[in-house]
Amino acid sequence: MDKSSLRDLFPVTKNLAYFNHAALGPLSTRAYEAMENFLRDQRDFGALHWKAWYAEYVRLRESAAKMTGAEPGEIAILKNTSEGLSFVAEGFRWQAGDNVVTTDLEFPSNSTPWRKLDRRGVEVRVVQSHDGAFNVDDVERCIDGRTRIVTVSAVAFHNGFAADLDAIGELCAARNVLFCVDAIQAVGVLPIDVKRSKVAFLAADGHKWMCASEGAAIFFVAAEHRDKLEVLENGWTNIERKGKFIDCPIDLLPDARRFEAGSLNTSGIYGLRAAIDLLLEIGIADISEETTRIAALLADRLDDIGFRVATPRPVRSGIVGAIPPSGDPTLLKWHRLLEENGVVCAPREGMLRFSPHFYNVESEIDLIIDVLRGAAVRA
Repeated sequence: MDKSSLRDLFPVTKNLAYFNHAALGPLSTRAYEAMENFLRDQRDFGALHWKAWYAEYVRLRESAAKMTGAEPGEIAILKNTSEGLSFVAEGFRWQAGDNVVTTDLEFPSNSTPWRKLDRRGVEVRVVQSHDGAFNVDDVERCIDGRTRIVTVSAVAFHNGFAADLDAIGELCAARNVLFCVDAIQAVGVLPIDVKRSKVAFLAADGHKWMCASEGAAIFFVAAEHRDKLEVLENGWTNIERKGKFIDCPIDLLPDARRFEAGSLNTSGIYGLRAAIDLLLEIGIADISEETTRIAALLADRLDDIGFRVATPRPVRSGIVGAIPPSGDPTLLKWHRLLEENGVVCAPREGMLRFSPHFYNVESEIDLIIDVLRGAAVRA
């Protein structure tokens, strides 16, 4: 992988050692230029070129489908991951006594929508992780005849544990349970194949590992499960209007566009499509291999200077969570010190969370280790 040319596509590399893609990914020059060109068009011509905008929506669905192994008609464009997961939690036709299985590693986006279902008589069963991880047997023990959905994060937001989606998908298929995935920490950096993993529903915002802007997300709903969800938002873009606005038909569109109830974030869509196409051009397999290599190297180096790495080994994602040595400066002091030295990471759940991407380099790891080792000596 020729990182010099790839790093030129990410101007952030000229300013920072950026290890915070699990929070927000920096824009590439291609994503930025795509958004800038659209905004200039709207500034100078208003809605004159609206047909080109709508064609970009189609191209984004096609690119997102390639990224996830879906069909374009199974992709809806939403504003964020939380919206997609909420569409599943609230739109599914539950009956009192049903249950949903999730885990104790979930970000609120994949926790609160399910926990609020108690008002509908739905039980939430929580897989208890061990040493920051869980396996398919842990999930199976929580499933019974009233389990309707299993929902997990592809990658845990804080410690980087990567769930075995293929194994969980096989289990769900065997037990006639629908499989839902919060994939925001995976799409764009790890291979995702919704068909192979037998995923029914998947949501992923574009502003993390896809390195696009906030406010544009992909929502996959398998065609065979589309009618299992009630559409919660109704508007003018998710119905068969037949060219009418007044007293128009209200029949839903036949594909995943039925979940797009109104005007979309067009500037974000231009950026997200350009961002995804760049990743596809580089190759997700190569991106995954290099990102996990960098993350594993960082984990080893952190071990060497006395940090306790909480990320399960072997490292299988781009996230490394590390707990500072006992008695040394507080977490926020470590975080501030790194930022003062040009390193961006995030404090999460008592850890410093580092999340490199494929274009990060070993010299940046050297910088991180030098800063942390120097602070430990002074403490």
